[in-house]
Amino acid sequence: MTDTLAIALNKLTAWKGNVRKTGAKDGIDELAASIATHGLLQSLVVRPAKADRYEVIAGRRRYLALQSLAKAGTIAKDYPVACTLASDEIDASELSLAENVVRMSMHPADQFEAFRTVIEKGAGIADVAARFGVSETIVTKRLRLGRLSPVILGAYREGHIDLEEAQAFAITDDHAAQERILTELSDWRLDPQSIRRALTETEVPASDKRVRFIGLEAYETAGGSVRRDLFDDANGGYAQDAELLDRLVTDKLSAVAAELSGEGWSFVHTLIDLDYQALAEFTRVSPERAERPDADQAELEALTAEYDELVDSDGDDASDRLDELQQRMDALTERSEYWPAETLAVAGAVIGLSHDGSVRIERSLVRKSDAKALRKAAKSEKSEPANALPASLIEDLTAQRSAAIGAELIRQPEIALVAMVHAMTLQAFYHGSAGETCVEIGVREANLARLIKVGGDCPALAAIEAERERLASILPESPDALWPWMLAQPKETLLGILGFIAAISVNAVQGKGAQPDSERLSHANALADALGLDMTRYFTASAEGYFGRISRSVILSAIDEAHGAHAPALEKLKKSELVVRAADLVANTGWLPGPLRPASKAAA
Repeated sequence: MTDTLAIALNKLTAWKGNVRKTGAKDGIDELAASIATHGLLQSLVVRPAKADRYEVIAGRRRYLALQSLAKAGTIAKDYPVACTLASDEIDASELSLAENVVRMSMHPADQFEAFRTVIEKGAGIADVAARFGVSETIVTKRLRLGRLSPVILGAYREGHIDLEEAQAFAITDDHAAQERILTELSDWRLDPQSIRRALTETEVPASDKRVRFIGLEAYETAGGSVRRDLFDDANGGYAQDAELLDRLVTDKLSAVAAELSGEGWSFVHTLIDLDYQALAEFTRVSPERAERPDADQAELEALTAEYDELVDSDGDDASDRLDELQQRMDALTERSEYWPAETLAVAGAVIGLSHDGSVRIERSLVRKSDAKALRKAAKSEKSEPANALPASLIEDLTAQRSAAIGAELIRQPEIALVAMVHAMTLQAFYHGSAGETCVEIGVREANLARLIKVGGDCPALAAIEAERERLASILPESPDALWPWMLAQPKETLLGILGFIAAISVNAVQGKGAQPDSERLSHANALADALGLDMTRYFTASAEGYFGRISRSVILSAIDEAHGAHAPALEKLKKSELVVRAADLVANTGWLPGPLRPASKAAA
């Protein structure tokens, strides 16, 4: 190096051989703000170029920052820049490499403490942000990290914790709590989530269903305090008064319960945690179906006709109209459902919260002790309907529904986990209660294919068999290798296997003589509801598989349900012709036989 001299900014140019190729322009705005406030703290290294110009061979980022200031009018275009003239003997590439490699960056912990010191000396956050060319949020975050316990900052400096873990400790200003959690959490639990959970163990995160239901704003309006997490992108925070939160939830649910009581139920319970255990003492009863009024029937037929015309149309407008039509048709269908007085006398509803904070209402629940008496009374009053489906067909249809539940369990392994653990817990802790689940764990495969007459027409069975083949291709050949293989698998793989085992264990088949509201089949309905099972994805009423196995009167009733009143000409067709015609008419309508409908909409 030789002399240091002042050279006009517009006489400088960047040397194209600079070794820094990646990120050369990163942080230029921040550097420009710092130079504008603090001046150029380190001179540029230059060498003569053509005419009276100079190439910057070290300090290109500082040069680009000065150019940015000149472009903004903060400094003059000929602003005098302190430069060191490199000697001819020095290799420019080696000098550029030395500046980028030999220097050591400041540890972030030192930077955090430095920001804290500047603020503590009286500088405002907005002022510091402007002087260093960063946002006020960044300054606030660095200040929060700078105020961590010296023990936490020391652990960060020494590499015992990383930046995300340091940010997790910053959720509280309590140094004693920070240090206690650092000591208490063993290395394998020292992750950001565990740290936050330990420091806020008495508080309720904004992701909790109770907070979602009430809303943080309403909670704060009621006087609740909120701890904000600067390093949470959603910045949801934590409700610090769990007692107030629960009271607000209970009050809001009670208001919903008051409205529900007007429906005539014998009881309405409110529960924050509406889970399987809370519903274990109940069984569900299905509504009766009244004859539809003429006006409703006429409207339903008109809506069905319009739906059939639009179903093959393209475009958003057609799709929106189809949704409207379907909603109205569903409403008209449900309007014909009712609960007899003897059912309302013992049935009730339970209100609680879903995992996402929305209100969940479970209607038509009867305590199991009352349900037995209700079934006995109903059995004595009702005889077998004239258009009842053959027992073998009901067995076939419910076998297909079992397969569909299994196929959905493969798609939703989180529900499979609940179903499997529930079934195993019943056997382990509740002796004599194994019949209260439809999952035949042992593992006993339900062997549904033998019950389905036209197995090739069952997409659910095909989905299960496809998954069987996929898993067989990834599992080790030797059973001795299975345990170490499973230990090395991610949770998603194990859940997928569990979902398949649950799938092949499902038995929701209504065999000959079985009661459709038995505990096992009631659990099958509950499992189907939890999965959001849509049987139209897995079943189409075909000529061979369905219509060819039922009487003419039942075929005509199916057409009526799917399309409204059937044309008289259909009654004159031969049975074989009617079977084929019915399959065509019912196709793509979403119609399902009673045993395949959701429990709340199943035919009486």
